[in-house]
Amino acid sequence: MSFIVQRPCSEDASYETIDIIPVEPTPPKLDKTQSTPVSNRTSQLTHEQFQSFLDEDGRLVNENGLRKAIFLGGVHPSIRKEVWQFLFGLYPYTSTKREREELLIDYMIKYHELKNRWKTILVLDSRPGATLLDQGLFARYQIVEKSQVNTDEDTEDNMKRNPSVADIEETSSKFAPRPLDLSLLDQIDVVEKIHTPDMEQKVEFMKLQAQVFVQRQKIDVQELRSHIRVIDKDVPRTDRDEIYFKGSGNPRLTELREVLITFCAYNPELGYAQGMNDILSRFLYVMGSEVESFWCFKSYMEKIKDDFMEEGMVKKIDLVKMLLGEIDPYLLKHFEVHELGNLFFCHRWLLLGFKREFSFQDSLRCFEILSSHHLELSSIEAETAVRREEMKEFANSGGDTRTIPLQPKEYTFEVFMCVALLIECREELIKCNDIGMVFTCINNLKMDLDNILCLSERLFFTYCKKTVEDSFHMVDEHDGHIHENRTFSQKLIEKLKKI
Repeated sequence: MSFIVQRPCSEDASYETIDIIPVEPTPPKLDKTQSTPVSNRTSQLTHEQFQSFLDEDGRLVNENGLRKAIFLGGVHPSIRKEVWQFLFGLYPYTSTKREREELLIDYMIKYHELKNRWKTILVLDSRPGATLLDQGLFARYQIVEKSQVNTDEDTEDNMKRNPSVADIEETSSKFAPRPLDLSLLDQIDVVEKIHTPDMEQKVEFMKLQAQVFVQRQKIDVQELRSHIRVIDKDVPRTDRDEIYFKGSGNPRLTELREVLITFCAYNPELGYAQGMNDILSRFLYVMGSEVESFWCFKSYMEKIKDDFMEEGMVKKIDLVKMLLGEIDPYLLKHFEVHELGNLFFCHRWLLLGFKREFSFQDSLRCFEILSSHHLELSSIEAETAVRREEMKEFANSGGDTRTIPLQPKEYTFEVFMCVALLIECREELIKCNDIGMVFTCINNLKMDLDNILCLSERLFFTYCKKTVEDSFHMVDEHDGHIHENRTFSQKLIEKLKKI
């Protein structure tokens, strides 16, 4: 039994598209209950395990082992900061502990100069007598009210980072570039080494290099002010349910604001876009340092910048659509019939790494697991799985080693995870016939992260198997055409011989 649905053609409204939909939903082609073997989820990476990946000088000598351990269980909160420093590009894997200390000092000096530059430009661009608020140096949500003084445990920190009502009325005549702010680092041992005799000369040279680097950067002040207006709307509502970001005048909000402004000031191609605040808040929460958060955030954004551009995000959503079509064509057809086929409701999942689909702590674990890139179609594990399936097909085909390679797909593990989420709530989604119902459905999701990861991995390996089977199927078809062509040629030669 089936029914017919008529709808306007998406390419030409004068034509109609006719869809024949089965009354009873057909199951996905790749059933989530299949017995495809998946990795055993483990406990979080411990300090002892992490140390086993380092040599005596602190170099990380087993990158693949680290990425696999992160993928299988995530990282224990007690060492998350140290692991993320490698995972998100703050330090090279081959750097020693001593080299990392000098790198961190260089990062701090360069970040300080980057901040000073955009703040100075904002002041110079402001009218005479403008307040710090008018200049764009502060926002209203950063003001520390008198009623809050001496009530919070970190009042001194609040007053240092955030202005009072009186401070906000200061004019540009009182502004001057600030000296190096050592509080930007959350590592006392590194800060102490800055004042040692053998480091002082290096620090002066680092400052000179940073100043030269910063002066070469161009800043469009009007575009920057435009970004700041959007940033000041997003920062006050970023993870405010978490204790780390909770409360009026919280200095973490100032850190969020200044890192985001510093990033967009020197990255005009990307600027600022909503969602960056949610990504940065993870780094601030884990790193506890404005400097380290900035450089990790910058490194991460350089890798995913296409996702914040329309073309890049449309491409990624199209990959989800293609994979869903291979795994669950009925569900995709359901979305298309109800004009939901663009799957734009998956945009948030992909952009934020499923941050709002799980608890904050689980979202941190999900973020590091996805960022481990341990399981991708280009990874060793995928190649091993494909070779294993090829050997099985080789044996089943009687020793025919010929294969026709299929066009490689750009399905990342997060795309498999996206499809896994859709399949997990398939029954509810099939009941949805408009975008409002879909958003209500996905906003009420209550998922177990480990279950979703297992389902995603099962879909991943089942897809690898399906790819091999399709490849051998194409070989059979190809051989059939060759046989037909050879038979025709032989008959033609026989006829010519008779003439």
